[in-house]
Amino acid sequence: MKGVKFFVLVGAVLVISGCTAKGLGKLVKFSEPSIKDAFCGVHINYQYCKCAFHNEFCNAIGMKKGPANTYVQAEYKKWRDQQLALFGAECSAKGGIFKTNACQYCAEGYTVSNGQCKDEKTVAAEFKPDGPLTAECVIKQGEFDRDWKKYSDIDDAIPFEDRSYEAKQALTVYETMISKMLEAFALERDVALEKDMIAELTTYREALVKNIKTNLLKSFWRLAWVTYSTIDSTRSLKGSYEKLIDEGEVLEHIGAALKIIRSGVPPDSSFAIDTSSITGKIKSGGASVALDAVESLGDPVTVATTLFQETITQSLPTADITEEEVAILESQNLKKGVIDEILKESADANTEREAKLATLEMEIADLQKEVGGWEAKEKERVLASLEESCKDQKKKFETAQ
Repeated sequence: MKGVKFFVLVGAVLVISGCTAKGLGKLVKFSEPSIKDAFCGVHINYQYCKCAFHNEFCNAIGMKKGPANTYVQAEYKKWRDQQLALFGAECSAKGGIFKTNACQYCAEGYTVSNGQCKDEKTVAAEFKPDGPLTAECVIKQGEFDRDWKKYSDIDDAIPFEDRSYEAKQALTVYETMISKMLEAFALERDVALEKDMIAELTTYREALVKNIKTNLLKSFWRLAWVTYSTIDSTRSLKGSYEKLIDEGEVLEHIGAALKIIRSGVPPDSSFAIDTSSITGKIKSGGASVALDAVESLGDPVTVATTLFQETITQSLPTADITEEEVAILESQNLKKGVIDEILKESADANTEREAKLATLEMEIADLQKEVGGWEAKEKERVLASLEESCKDQKKKFETAQ
């Protein structure tokens, strides 16, 4: 019988009817779309096709005819495979059976069951397993790979103590990983902030050398603000810059201004991370909740930069210090080497942080693999459990018939 052609997607689809096996309806074949008509100039620059097929525009694309042809054919194959996959998905969605490059539909009164066209009455009386399994209790691998976690104990709704051994181990390792991620976040943030502090301290030293009071005070106030903002929220930045601030506090005008700065720093600094609120809820709230909490912290470098930029918007003092006080600062900070000492301590601290950060990143990667290993074991457990449960259900079903 002569076929009737019509278009689906971008390729021609041939519908064939005639003598068919019992239960089979129309067969729709996917016809290869033309590389020149459907692909060239539509899904790829026409110049590549001109070069590949006619040796034209080769200079424009910087290729010779042979390599251009190889490239065009490879790109066409990828596109063609995508179209075939769409054809197959449409076939399945419409109740057909997709095989190779054709869609087999069932005849009236028949329906698809386990890849075959079967009588609807027979199918209605067949055993239908729960989950991604065939009627023979064989796992449907693609469906299982996609949905296996729905059947597993890796579920935030399941209390930790009620989970499988494998799921408990995965979450326990995940808890350690989250803790190290928080530590890495703090280190990366501190590295960025320390660099800003070093730059500001260098500016302060230059202003002190040149006796530029406006600049040196601006830098001093900014250093003080950041120090006070972080002093109670992280041990990482304590020590070095406190020495600089402590020496300024003994001077009358600077000491009074520092009291104003300290009183203006909010007690609940956004720089602090309450790790207990995250790690302490992993087993009760679930891994996804903890990960969301970590991600909500944002970019560590941005957090540090934002904190330092806050000093620009603060109402910092404009104390008019005397030449005598400038001389004292110069003596204490420059001649006694306090600034150089702080700069060295800061650089050393950052070197130590960066080394620790590199170690943490490797540890986190290893823990991620360990989590994956336990999840793989949980997946194996779920597969075996589903198959065993299916066989039990089928046995009861057959006994009841």
